[in-house]
Amino acid sequence: MAKSTKDTGMDPKAKLRPFEKLATLLAYLGPPEHKPLDSQWSSMDMTSSNFEEIMSKHNMHEKEEFKSIKSLNIFYQAGTSKAGNPVFYYIARRYKIGETNGDLLMYHVILTLKPFCNKAFELVVDFTHTCSDNRFRTEFLQKWFVVLPGVAYENIQAAYIYNCNSWLREYTKFHERSILYPIKGNRKLIFLDTPQRFTEFVDIDQQKLPGATTSLDEDLKGPSAIQITSAEKTKVLGHSVLLNDVYYAAEIEEVCLVDDNQFTLTIGNEAGPLSFIHNDCDSIVQAIIHIRTRWELSQPDTVTVHQKIRPKDVPGTLLNMALLNLGSSDPSLRTAAYNLLCAVTATFDLRIEGQLLDSVNGDDEQPMMDAAPFRDIQMRMKKSH
Repeated sequence: MAKSTKDTGMDPKAKLRPFEKLATLLAYLGPPEHKPLDSQWSSMDMTSSNFEEIMSKHNMHEKEEFKSIKSLNIFYQAGTSKAGNPVFYYIARRYKIGETNGDLLMYHVILTLKPFCNKAFELVVDFTHTCSDNRFRTEFLQKWFVVLPGVAYENIQAAYIYNCNSWLREYTKFHERSILYPIKGNRKLIFLDTPQRFTEFVDIDQQKLPGATTSLDEDLKGPSAIQITSAEKTKVLGHSVLLNDVYYAAEIEEVCLVDDNQFTLTIGNEAGPLSFIHNDCDSIVQAIIHIRTRWELSQPDTVTVHQKIRPKDVPGTLLNMALLNLGSSDPSLRTAAYNLLCAVTATFDLRIEGQLLDSVNGDDEQPMMDAAPFRDIQMRMKKSH
C-alpha cells in the first residue's frame, strides 16, 4: 500500500538527518571498489602487465566487440622475413577513429605479439590510402608506448613503413618533438615506396599485404585509382622519403588544367584543391578524367553520382533552373521560373534592370522577352565566374 504524501507535521530537519548520515558514510567509504573499466586504464601510469591483467579479468577476449575487431585484420602475423623472423602487419586504413575501440585493438595486438615478442620479429605498417580518419588521438598514441611490453621494443628488428603519404608526414611532424621523438632517426625504421623495395627484405611468396595494397599497380593501369609520387624526397621522422598519395576514382571530384605546366585536383575530404606542376599536364589531366569516367560507367544504374556544388556554382545553377523551366507548359511553373530569374539577376548584380519585371498578376500577364537578354545573362555569368 502506498504511503500518504500528506504532511505529517514532522520537523523538516528530522527528515534530512538520515540523508546527511548517508552522505557522511559515503564520503568516508570513498568511491566504489570496482571502477568502470575505462577509468582503470586511463592513467598513463598503467603498465603492460596491469593493462593485460585488467582486460583478462573482464574476459574482454570473449566479448563480441573484441572478436569483431580481430576479424577486421587490422593487425595480424603472417609469413617470415629473409632473416627468418616472423612478420607482423598493421593495416592503418582499417582502423577508424570513433568506430574502432582502441583499447580492444591494443589488447588484440598484445595477445597476437605475446607468443613471439621474446624473440626477434619484424613489423610492416601499411599506410596506403590513409588519412585523418585512421589516426590515433594524442593520448592514445602515447598509450601505445606505455602499454606495449618493453621486450617487444627490444626485439623488433625492423619496422617497415609502406607507402608513406602526405598525411602521415604532417601527422608525424606534429608529434616528432614529443611522443615520437624516441624513434626519430631510428635505423630500424625502413621506408618502402615500391613493392620491389619490400622484396629486398621479404620474399614475394612470404609477403602478406592485403590485396587492396598489392593490386595497386594493377589499379593504376585500370580505371580505379591514381597514385601521386613526390618528385623529391622529404624528411619524415629524420628519414629522406618519397611520398606516395593514393586516391581512388570515387574520390576524384574535379581536375582542372590551369596551363601547360600546372593542373589542380579536387579530392573528397581534402581541405582544398591540390596543385601540381608537370611538363605533361594535358596528358595527365586527360588520363585522370578517363579514370573517373570509366569508374562512373562501371557503376550500377541505381547509383547516381552527384558532383558537389561549390559556392561559385550557385548562381549558374539557379540560372539554369530558371531558364529551363521558362518553357514549361505549366503556367504556375513558368511564373515561378520567371520570378526566380528576376531574383537571380538582382541578387548577383547582373545589371539588366528594366528588362525583367516581377510577374505579380499571373502567367497571362507575364512580360514577353526575346532570346537576347538570356544570352546576355549567360555571358555575364561566364565572365564573373
